[in-house]
Amino acid sequence: MTSHTPSRTLVSEAAPRAEISDYYDDTLLDYDLWSPEGYLHFGYWRPKLNPFVRRPMLEEMNRFIFQHLGLADWCEGSVADLGCGVGAVSRFGSQLYPQLDFHAMSISPGQIASAQQRHSSQRVTYHCGDYHRLPFEDESISGVFYLESLCHSTQPEQALSEAARVLKPGGRIVMTDGYLRRPLEQTSPLFRTGVAHNWAVPMFHELELARQWTGGGRLRLVEDIECGWRLGPSALHAAHLSTLHFLKLVLKRGVTAWQWRHLTASAYTIALGLYRRHFRYHLLAFEKFV
Repeated sequence: MTSHTPSRTLVSEAAPRAEISDYYDDTLLDYDLWSPEGYLHFGYWRPKLNPFVRRPMLEEMNRFIFQHLGLADWCEGSVADLGCGVGAVSRFGSQLYPQLDFHAMSISPGQIASAQQRHSSQRVTYHCGDYHRLPFEDESISGVFYLESLCHSTQPEQALSEAARVLKPGGRIVMTDGYLRRPLEQTSPLFRTGVAHNWAVPMFHELELARQWTGGGRLRLVEDIECGWRLGPSALHAAHLSTLHFLKLVLKRGVTAWQWRHLTASAYTIALGLYRRHFRYHLLAFEKFV
């Protein structure tokens, strides 16, 4: 179980997992505007990448994750993508590393249906379920990643304990996400309600507590990389696109409640990136004890 106290974990008392599923089911079309390929995450900019073109930055984030999992060194193995969206990252990985098997899980039936439709020919197995209860055998998975998805959990230690259960000894769990530098209730109300709540995020985890996660005593932190500035160009894209899309939906009078909330939060992405006193974006990598 998580070591957080209730006052340090919640935006509201809880965001039911069904609510998270509803959020992603209702915003599939909005994410298509962000990436026709199906990417739901921020992009990772590096020198020589054009900051005005999203797709190369989005796929650079995929490579960033895979690099820290060490996939290039594997001759075989299986990778679990937990909180997979519509499977675009696993699809990209299956093309980059055809010797590996990818298992992609989402809690949203709509996302899994879309993933199977989009990527039916790829070497990816899709699972609709909750990453707190994984459908894999003990020590059967070579590597695990959460790309901006563990923030949806109010029980991150439970989720990591389950991931550690299925992970082979010596395997890695890599996650990228935004983290708080102080307790959530000490951040601004605009941040708590305008961003976290509108993205169906019950909690952004505290960085210092995240560094202490052990997955039930089976994991140790091996890498901690602050990379928020690398996301700046794609954050600019998010704010611009969400504003334009919001106006189009209003004119069509077809905005659902979750679309309204999602686009509102997306419009705040620039402010979120500048909120560095309280909020940072990190890659954390944990390794399972041998």
